[in-house]
Amino acid sequence: MLPASRRPAPSVASGSPDEAAATLFAEASSQGNGVVERSYEIAGRTVLMRFAGSAMFDRISGSFAHLESARLDEPDLRVNIWDTASTGTVAPPILGVELDGDPTGPIYYYEEGDVQALSRWNTLSVFDGHANEAWFWAPDPATMPSWDWASPMRSILHWWLGRHGILQVHGGAVGLPEGGVLVVGRGGSGKSTTTLASLVSGLRYAGDDYVAIETGPSPYVHSLYSSGKLDTHHLERFPTLRGAVVNPVRPEVEKAVIYAQRALVGVSIHGFPIRAVLVPRVAGVPDTRIVATTATAALAAIAPSTIFQLHPPQRDALAQMGTLVRQVPCYSIELGTTLEQIPHAIAELLEEA
Repeated sequence: MLPASRRPAPSVASGSPDEAAATLFAEASSQGNGVVERSYEIAGRTVLMRFAGSAMFDRISGSFAHLESARLDEPDLRVNIWDTASTGTVAPPILGVELDGDPTGPIYYYEEGDVQALSRWNTLSVFDGHANEAWFWAPDPATMPSWDWASPMRSILHWWLGRHGILQVHGGAVGLPEGGVLVVGRGGSGKSTTTLASLVSGLRYAGDDYVAIETGPSPYVHSLYSSGKLDTHHLERFPTLRGAVVNPVRPEVEKAVIYAQRALVGVSIHGFPIRAVLVPRVAGVPDTRIVATTATAALAAIAPSTIFQLHPPQRDALAQMGTLVRQVPCYSIELGTTLEQIPHAIAELLEEA
């Protein structure tokens, strides 16, 4: 018998989740709302997103708007997206086994051949690696938690990018086209403060919570989302960002979500070479300073949350992160209370680099 953490899902159905998802998406697309298609450039590759109607498009497309592309050739990945509330379709069946969950609810994972599926936060992600096609479903766009719609389809992008040797990491990134910094650390360490304080400084924004990296001779960071998230009490420190908050009315447990391109046109960037890794620490003094730290400390800041937040972890994830922190210099950025100093300190570091 499977242990409690690996129990079969209660609504297991026969067949494969990609077959069920394809059938339901086709049904959702035929409900008279049409299909909204957008092409995006993610990690240098073309992703075609097909929305059954406008409800899910309105909910999640803002996070990808800065990556929108006019390319109409054959995409590297096709993602089909729909919901039950606006299309009237039934919920897809859940396949797989129950993983150790968290306070937000159970998690179910399925893997068979080239097909992977994950059910979490009442949404379903399915990926067919052989066909380079994926499906994403939510019961109702209006009830999706902000951490899911602000950084949507993380599992699908994790599985797909991994097949190209690209690692999705829990971190942010700011810099310039010729190079920038990867900002890593556990939740509450100051990642968002570091990245969002840079929005009005002349630095470009590649992400706040999740980005993708390539190691090799020239380490590179790719933007995945334009969103940034702040606790409500921290938002008071960023008055210039209040007008860019897209969820002004939200549950107490959820953060304020900001789309960078709404805060400042042109600030978002597709990516840049990684010149340094920064590990933030809230210092509680007025001045910000950057001091050297070890590759071991930087790896400890990036590895645990990256590995534990995505399932299954990419096989070479730890090796890739270890390679990165040995390739580029690593620093601790001790965050002062004068926010304007944070991007200036980063800009000075990049000039020296």
